[in-house]
Amino acid sequence: MKIVAVTANPEPNSLTNAAGNALLDGSAEGGAQTELIDLCAEGFNPVFGMEDREHYLGKGPMPEDVMAMQSRIRDADVLALVFPIYWYTMPAIMKGFLDRVICRGFAYNTDGTPGVFAGKTIRLIMLSGGGEDWYRSSGIGQALDNQLREQTFIKYCQAADVSFTYLDNLSSGDDDPEARRAADRHLVSLALMGRELAMDGKSASRS
Repeated sequence: MKIVAVTANPEPNSLTNAAGNALLDGSAEGGAQTELIDLCAEGFNPVFGMEDREHYLGKGPMPEDVMAMQSRIRDADVLALVFPIYWYTMPAIMKGFLDRVICRGFAYNTDGTPGVFAGKTIRLIMLSGGGEDWYRSSGIGQALDNQLREQTFIKYCQAADVSFTYLDNLSSGDDDPEARRAADRHLVSLALMGRELAMDGKSASRS
């Protein structure tokens, strides 16, 4: 059982990275192999360039940096994308990860044959200053759900289990004790989620 978390935040000590690590800590406690991919710390290039375009058109190979990233998530049983919401969507570096890495010939194929995420589990963990209820009532949550869960990972990638988790009502850089306690509660919930994912994977492998 392998669980990979991909984070997108330029601050090394961000709650985004803490969230990714909490999920993986719980996963490791449940017996899973884990890996954190910090896109910002690793200097991932999010720009879909001519090499990507040529590959998309079937005129060139997959770019080498993309292949290197794909090799790290190819055998993941669970892929978690962990990111703050910027202007009602994901940060540019996470969008570039989807554009370049979750691509044709890897995550899906034009002939309809399954890609590497077919039948697998995807978790989308989003950090927000607003409340989850507001995102769901404003239509923004539905737009994110349709774009990422329904269209990208279920329709194209044929993933079996895709769900959202909001870490909401956050305040960036707030060290107020109550804000810290609220953040800690989110981290505990993620650790429990990771442990449950790992245990569910172990149960499935035995059945």
